[in-house]
Amino acid sequence: MGSHADSTVKKSIAAVFPGQASQYVGMSKVLYDQFPWTKQIYEEASDSIKENVFKLCSEGPEDTLQLTQNQQPCILTTSYAWFQVLKKNLGFDPFAGAGHSLGEYSALLAAGAMTLTEAVKLVRTRGELMQNAVPKGKGKMAAILGLSDDKVKALCKKATEDAIHSFVVPANFNAPSQVVISGHAAAVDRVQAIAIDPDAGELKPRKFIPLNVSAPFHCALMKPVAEEFEPHLLAVKWGPRAFSIAHNVDGKIRKEGELNTLLKDQIANPVLWTTCVSNLVEHGTQVFIELGPNKVLTGLIKRMTENIALFSMDSFEDFKKFETYIKEGQS
Repeated sequence: MGSHADSTVKKSIAAVFPGQASQYVGMSKVLYDQFPWTKQIYEEASDSIKENVFKLCSEGPEDTLQLTQNQQPCILTTSYAWFQVLKKNLGFDPFAGAGHSLGEYSALLAAGAMTLTEAVKLVRTRGELMQNAVPKGKGKMAAILGLSDDKVKALCKKATEDAIHSFVVPANFNAPSQVVISGHAAAVDRVQAIAIDPDAGELKPRKFIPLNVSAPFHCALMKPVAEEFEPHLLAVKWGPRAFSIAHNVDGKIRKEGELNTLLKDQIANPVLWTTCVSNLVEHGTQVFIELGPNKVLTGLIKRMTENIALFSMDSFEDFKKFETYIKEGQS
């Protein structure tokens, strides 16, 4: 194995980690079947929050797994287990990483910035605070397809002006022509009214999709959550990061620097996913690998990149495919 080829393969791979709504019942099954030692990772996660994380991942039930406070530790643990599988079996060592919202914590955990116990506790608390942030029915989120970022901003502005105490803003810039909006339910409903209006003109999206979420994330309605969460961030003993990470709040790639503010601000500000991805490509990424349930980020990255190799890690077939790629690159 040539050290030059070895470093070339490692050098160009960015590991990305999914956020909420990627979970599904049974997402831990392949890990347990093919890599039984990963059960220890689930056990450590379970011990840290006194909740059977493995059972939640493997058996659900779905409505329990869907609760924000459960989704977050379960997705993070599963993503981290896949990262450890690649590290242990293939010597995986990415040169950069990123995560979508919750996924940023998985990325920081994988980079060694905190321990699994700290990470699971942190995202469980984050999930609880987010779950209880806004009374049921007061907030909403929706996906807007087929409009540029600027048009979505204009659409939100139009739905917000003339309204008293009711706003809607872009919350996730996920891919070109795919933006998620968040805010008061009444304001999101006004966006929907514009969306179905035949006279909406250039502000008419191709599709308006209401999202089944428990709260309006990544908007100013989450500011109280950010304040409440700050002491929990300050309590973490942050360690050095093994690789650089593109952060949601500004898309900037950092290997060091203060994490508390970045993660606090992330809660009530939009996720700049398109910026994270384009900055990673500019940074030299030639390969993206998504670690964790489903393939949501892979689909988004595919829409905004060219000549980039894409891998997911959610099945044994996925593992074998990536293993072949790594071995061919190092031969």
